[in-house]
Amino acid sequence: MTAATRRISGAFVTTVALLLTAPPAAAQTSNAYFEFLMARRLEALGDQSGALAALERAAAADPTSAEVRAEIAAFHLRRDRRAEAESAAREALKLDDGNVEAHRVLGLVYTAQADALNASAAAPKFQALAGEAIRHLERVAKDPTAGLDVLFSLGRLYLRTGDATKAVDTFTRVVTQNPGSLQGRLFLAQAYAASGDLRSAISALDLIVDEEPRVASTLAQYQEQAGLLKEAVENYTRALALEPTNRGLKVRRISALIAAREYARAAALAAEAQGQHGDDPRFPRLRARALFEAGDVARALAVLEPTAKAFPRDAATQFALADLYNDAGRDVDAERTLRQLLEVEPANAQVLNYLGYLLAERGRQLDEAVRLVERALDLDPGNPYYLDSLGWAHLRRGDLDAAEKYLAPAAASLPRNAEVQNHLGDLLARRGRWAEAIEAWTRALDGEVGEIDRDEIRKKIDDARSRLPR
Repeated sequence: MTAATRRISGAFVTTVALLLTAPPAAAQTSNAYFEFLMARRLEALGDQSGALAALERAAAADPTSAEVRAEIAAFHLRRDRRAEAESAAREALKLDDGNVEAHRVLGLVYTAQADALNASAAAPKFQALAGEAIRHLERVAKDPTAGLDVLFSLGRLYLRTGDATKAVDTFTRVVTQNPGSLQGRLFLAQAYAASGDLRSAISALDLIVDEEPRVASTLAQYQEQAGLLKEAVENYTRALALEPTNRGLKVRRISALIAAREYARAAALAAEAQGQHGDDPRFPRLRARALFEAGDVARALAVLEPTAKAFPRDAATQFALADLYNDAGRDVDAERTLRQLLEVEPANAQVLNYLGYLLAERGRQLDEAVRLVERALDLDPGNPYYLDSLGWAHLRRGDLDAAEKYLAPAAASLPRNAEVQNHLGDLLARRGRWAEAIEAWTRALDGEVGEIDRDEIRKKIDDARSRLPR
């Protein structure tokens, strides 16, 4: 007999002696408690069927005990018998709606059911299950000593249902209770990021990255989002030291270097990765872009053109080549490449939109440009970038009403996109709405994404101001 078994047995004997002396009025409760303790002992000894039988005898002995039914629910949950656990927990709550253990069991059961669903593919069912799980787990989490299983489940549900503020509070409790929890810190950082607080997300992981380099890749992603590109590159490098063959990390590091305008290093690392992973066209694409941004157009095309021939059905590579041609001023080659890609993928909304926008920019074949982008919107309704392209094509065609129909919602959806705001400003100016045009062009100058000619926009603003009534 082990020491643990001796302790259990000793406690059991003492309890039996006490129960034998219990007054008659307490016999029912005493019998239930006796069976309850018997169940604990049998479960500890590995006799699961005997333990369940004892719990059922306890429930029969005291039909008013919510605690016994909650223990039956927990017993079933420990064995992943979710239907039985749910049924017993519900019985417990009928007897006592405040039974914390029953709420814990139901919360964890519904969490498991919600986790088994795709949140987007089964949205109504997921939301219903997640809502039920949260309702029960919140009852448990009111207790400052709530277990980590409850807090983890509750925090993850808050994240999946979009309540980032509550997720931050919950995972802060997890980290406070268990400062060394890697998963706790990762989830806390994710919650901060979801709430828009990238600085705190970075801090949550930066505190432990030296001791836990496994968080380096996640930390690097947050740093990249925050524009801390140098730091992101350092942490992608740290992550690659742990996973030297991880292609995704290599792609991210090279992309961060390009964003940081370290084109020579980006091109060198992309060339190295291309040699290591010849079957992956992402690396020549990145290499070509880095070379192009460094001003070496000929070498960029020399890298990407043979890649496009080697991967004729890879849409991303063909798209990248068209993009490179367009940026190099070779719009005829760009159009040819996009049309060839459409022959392979006629339902590629991104290519349809790009070709339509390219034609609109050139000011030719505008009817076809409209048709192409309309097809893209049929495939991806409401896409604000496609709305902008369609509005721009209509504007170039001189159809101001149709242009406003699409440019206005595109600009409303993309308030920080400089190019889209510039298009809206041009439309408003054509309509003589000078004050509104100035506002749109000002937003374009303040925009964070999209390529624009800032000097040209400033001239348009000056001209519009001269036309305002005095």
